[in-house]
Amino acid sequence: MEKKILALVNKYPKKRPPLNKVLKKIFDSEYKKNRTNFLVQLSESWFHFSIKGRKNPSSKTLEVGAGSLNHLKWENLRKKKRYDVIEPKKFLYEKNKDKSLVSNFYKSLNAVPNNTYDRIISSAVLEHMEDLPYFFYFSSKKLKNNGYHSHSIPCEGYPTWTLAGYLVSAISFKIRTGQNYKDIQKHEHINNYDEILSLIKFFYKNVKVKFSYPSFFSPYLSFYANITFNGPNKKNFEKYRKLMNKK
Repeated sequence: MEKKILALVNKYPKKRPPLNKVLKKIFDSEYKKNRTNFLVQLSESWFHFSIKGRKNPSSKTLEVGAGSLNHLKWENLRKKKRYDVIEPKKFLYEKNKDKSLVSNFYKSLNAVPNNTYDRIISSAVLEHMEDLPYFFYFSSKKLKNNGYHSHSIPCEGYPTWTLAGYLVSAISFKIRTGQNYKDIQKHEHINNYDEILSLIKFFYKNVKVKFSYPSFFSPYLSFYANITFNGPNKKNFEKYRKLMNKK
């Protein structure tokens, strides 16, 4: 088992499959359109309310890949602003009136202060990360001693999620652009559910997974999953550091 997970770690950082010329031209506008699409927002609402700690205004939070700030409405931020985000694409949020609820905007994890956050969260982000092991390792430095992660992801690689993506996004994308939505997905979603969960269990000791509708108990019959975890595995972090030094 250890050889298998270390072989997975060694696959990173991953490279994205390139987009064709047409998709390159429309990528930014389509990306923003997808993030603000009503059907997408409706289908992905479970992503947001499944995240742990949403109603605790005293928590200091870092949201990774905040995009168009569509998660903010699910947080209890009206009383006290203790909310930072990482989002390199400013065009996604610059016209959003809720950006005043955010204390600090960062372009990368490197710029974020250490030992600061009670929780680190994201919605539909981990599947996009090119160097997921590095994120799990480096983000642990940003948490307070009792801090935790809570991330919602699609059940990428399983049939129910694949079907949902086709019905919600692929058909309309084909009609609107004439392009194949799978080409976008291959470019964007470079980590599947099994890879993400395996890496989390390698790097962290305490891991809890909950699944969305329609089954609520299995990735095979669920659209999404939320993974909440804490307790960095220092032994495995050291193994990761040694692997990185060899590269």
